[in-house]
Amino acid sequence: MRVEVLDPRRTLVFRSADGAWVWGFHLRRYGAGTRLISRNRISLAGRPGPGRTVYRMVMEPGSLVMERRMLPGIKQRAERTS
Repeated sequence: MRVEVLDPRRTLVFRSADGAWVWGFHLRRYGAGTRLISRNRISLAGRPGPGRTVYRMVMEPGSLVMERRMLPGIKQRAERTS
């Protein structure tokens, strides 16, 4: 993974070497506060059917669990330093 886009205090986007995986973190003003948005995208183009099935059955739920645990920790650290 390498940093593809860096806009301090606003956006951080990582990209895999082959460009198949992109993961971005974006800060947006929300009322009196700020909202952190996490997005990721994985291209399955060219992958055989079984690879796509494994991704959808294992990786998608795993990614959701990982992000659901990661984002509250980021929130706690951000609020502690503000």
